[in-house]
Amino acid sequence: MASGALGTLLGGRLATRYGRVRTLRTSYAVAVPAIACLVFVPGPGFFGFLALTAIAMSIPFSLHVTLGQDFLPGRVGTAGGMTLGLAVSIGGVATPVLGTIAEHTSLRLALSTLIALALCSSLIGCALTEPA
Repeated sequence: MASGALGTLLGGRLATRYGRVRTLRTSYAVAVPAIACLVFVPGPGFFGFLALTAIAMSIPFSLHVTLGQDFLPGRVGTAGGMTLGLAVSIGGVATPVLGTIAEHTSLRLALSTLIALALCSSLIGCALTEPA
């Protein structure tokens, strides 16, 4: 929880300094190896990668909302609601799917799918441009 809070605070600071889109891209790019290490590195190193993953995945959370509001300037409330609503809804649908994968195969395989999702997020971020 502390790492997630730190990531949220860092997200605002980094976005102010480097831009929201660049911060979003970079945080997802950092999340890819962080999640991979979280899944495949055994022992106490797990906890460091857990903290790094939590920070990297928390950084872009608020940036999604503000970018959505800038991409739909006439519908600020709708954009904010859509970004948060979709994130929570998709997470609610994906969680049982990941649980089923873990139940029928292994937890490692289920968590490995998150590496691909972070990579997709990073690549999608490359298609974004900073709003004017």
